[in-house]
Amino acid sequence: MNKKVNILVVDDRLEGVLAVQAVLDSPDYNVVSASSGSEALKHLLKDDFAVILLDVQMPIMNGFETAEIIKTREKSKDIPIVFMSAINQDEQYVYQGYKVGAVDYLLKPFDPYILRSKVAVFVDIYLKKNLIREQAQKIYDNEILAHAASINNIELENLRRYQNLADSIPQIVFRVKEGGAYEYFNKVWFEYTGLNPETSFDIKWQDVIHPNDLDNLMLLFEHSENKNGNEIECRILNRHGEFRWHLIRIQPELFWNSSEVKSWLGTATDIEDRKKLEDTQRFLSQAGEILVSSLDSSFIFESISHLSVPYLADWCSFDVMNDDDVLENLVTYHPDMNKVEHVKALHELYWSHPNSEDDTLKVLASGKAQIYKDPGFKLLKDLNLKKEQVTLANELCETNFMIIPLIAHGHSLGTMTFATYGMGRKYDQQHIALAEELGRRVALAFENAKLYRFSQRAIEVRNDFLSIASHELNTPITSVKLQLQMVNRTLNNKKDDAFPVDRFKKSIDTSVKQVDRLINLVQVLLDVSRIQSGQFNFTFENVNVFDMVNDVVDRHKEILQSYSCTLKVINPNNILVVWDKTRMEQVLSNLINNAIKYAPGKIEVSVSEESEFVKIKVRDEGPGIPPDKKNTIFDRFTRGNSPDSVSGLGLGLYIVKQIIEGHNGRIEIDSSIEVGSCFTIVLPKNTAHVSVVASISEPYTDLKA
Repeated sequence: MNKKVNILVVDDRLEGVLAVQAVLDSPDYNVVSASSGSEALKHLLKDDFAVILLDVQMPIMNGFETAEIIKTREKSKDIPIVFMSAINQDEQYVYQGYKVGAVDYLLKPFDPYILRSKVAVFVDIYLKKNLIREQAQKIYDNEILAHAASINNIELENLRRYQNLADSIPQIVFRVKEGGAYEYFNKVWFEYTGLNPETSFDIKWQDVIHPNDLDNLMLLFEHSENKNGNEIECRILNRHGEFRWHLIRIQPELFWNSSEVKSWLGTATDIEDRKKLEDTQRFLSQAGEILVSSLDSSFIFESISHLSVPYLADWCSFDVMNDDDVLENLVTYHPDMNKVEHVKALHELYWSHPNSEDDTLKVLASGKAQIYKDPGFKLLKDLNLKKEQVTLANELCETNFMIIPLIAHGHSLGTMTFATYGMGRKYDQQHIALAEELGRRVALAFENAKLYRFSQRAIEVRNDFLSIASHELNTPITSVKLQLQMVNRTLNNKKDDAFPVDRFKKSIDTSVKQVDRLINLVQVLLDVSRIQSGQFNFTFENVNVFDMVNDVVDRHKEILQSYSCTLKVINPNNILVVWDKTRMEQVLSNLINNAIKYAPGKIEVSVSEESEFVKIKVRDEGPGIPPDKKNTIFDRFTRGNSPDSVSGLGLGLYIVKQIIEGHNGRIEIDSSIEVGSCFTIVLPKNTAHVSVVASISEPYTDLKA
């Protein structure tokens, strides 16, 4: 027992070996170093070691390859291996380390205190195993000596020492006779299971072994030809009613100078945390593969639902914010298709009922995951529940929920709901942590899918705009070209002295109008470009609203006549303001032109003064704007509900809104189908004194009345 314990350090870098030796400097340790995997294997052939500290990144033979060879050798297969790495810190390398048989994976630079503590645990287990082996050997020796002399007292003392030693080990220790009858358990067994000696021996111990693992455990002892021991993983029920995974290792006890198995010595080590880590990494890895495989949000939610059930829940659902900022249920999944509608009814009852306290909205607003236990009890207090709702509420009484927010870049996109029935799985903070990690990944994938969908829409809008713009620009150019060709033909074919002045004047007038139209189109495109680049500037000056409105109306007399429109102006005198006159004339011209093109007939422009504000209204009696287009009428490339014969780029109202907001004002629209539309502008008289004008709220007045 006074002999130093060997510890093997394998690292191709001298500074790495020296660092470990400095930390493990102790009179009880003999730290042996190896600079390569092959050198380490040579040491393992000669000496016995309590633990191996193995570097991952080494030339020729890396740490994982070295560990696989160590585990194939009979002499070294049970020596615990602790990987150390400063480079390979990804989850896949940690998982690979455990896969090849490591008991731990440390990341450099390591904490000296943690390294010393971990090594001390493995050294302690190593020493106690040696003690068990020595004491067992003494017991066998005493059995041989018993034939020559009576040594009952010595045997009793050895047995007592054996029991004390087994009780001091922080693992379950047991002894099984040939044939599978258990004859000994250490005190850890009774503390863990809550059983007593009367309920542990014979076959009663089987009650705490998971039914799915019992047959495999019994097979361990039926093959007596296996003299080298064996191991298996199984679940053992603890005193709190929870099954936890354990690694069962058994070693045969042989008769003296015989190959006949006398009994089996075994240990059970709790590996629940390791199993959970492995399962979690596998689950998240599979989720990651799904999330990167598609940009279809429906596919993402459906696939994650199928992956999460039954691993994380008995059923689940996804509720996300739609384009109108309303929470919408996209997916509700249950593995039994016959129960899907029932589950949806449960979901809708709890989340839509007044007594539900809007838990989903609370999670969405706070951004914090929550666990809800037995929510049905709250609903049953409501005496107004219908008969079918009472049945659903009773089922909710036996259901636990986790509601997880979907957050990406600080924005709440929706929620995931996981539900479990009955007394089986109970959600705790570990489930919350896993679900939150899944939620973060799903939220990013969902946001990417939304961005992709928006980009596709933007491309479609751009293509539509390019098609419209090319047509709108081509029309005046074609007209000018035709007029010039006609003039050219007239000049070339002229046979007399008479000069067709009227014809040329008409062609020139037409060409000038088309050039003006072309200039206006180009100006619109330039305005949009300036808006997008942040260079849409204003030049404010003193303006008389009376003069400005009348000037704009006078410019439209000709086009009003051509469209058989009547324009009524209600414009009080002498309202003095500080505006950008050119831009505000552009606003009025645009609104009047829209009324002429989209709703020819009666048009009214009214101006009123209210304290420090000026209100301008442009009304028409046209077909009105459909409700589904009111929210987008001021967007780029939106052309309202116009016939194909009406030209335009769909940018006019967009520019109007930018000009109004540039004056710290607001514009709103009130429209009814087959009644007409009214655009209302509210502007401060002096934009330097008011930041933002409040929203307009005024009922629309039918002009026909």
